[in-house]
Amino acid sequence: MKRVLLSTLFTICFALVAVCISNAQNSSVAGEWDGAFNTPGGTRPFKFVLEVDGEKLTGTAKRSSGDVPIKGTIKGDAIEFSYTINYGGNDLTMTFSGKVSGDKMGGVVTFGGQAEEAWSAERAKAEKP
Repeated sequence: MKRVLLSTLFTICFALVAVCISNAQNSSVAGEWDGAFNTPGGTRPFKFVLEVDGEKLTGTAKRSSGDVPIKGTIKGDAIEFSYTINYGGNDLTMTFSGKVSGDKMGGVVTFGGQAEEAWSAERAKAEKP
């Protein structure tokens, strides 16, 4: 009986630790990021701010033509988010998928399902007062 109880407690503790580690990894992408993605016309810089709630990502893509909302997910080190812009009078959804490693992330951006290019980002440096 004692052995079963200890085994059960160990299993519960292990599960709780795994959940805490997963949540800590997911929350690590919260904040401001500086990135760039390739286009046929050259490399385009971009800034975005992410917020994390479990595996759900929200945030804002900071654009010179106006900020747009971001929606996505983070599962372990796999990240995916998208936002929609107006390009040439048409809505264009840009979907970013990739991996997070510490203060860096990168992968592939898909332009409305029509083309793919590479992207990367680094956590924005804190401004000194």
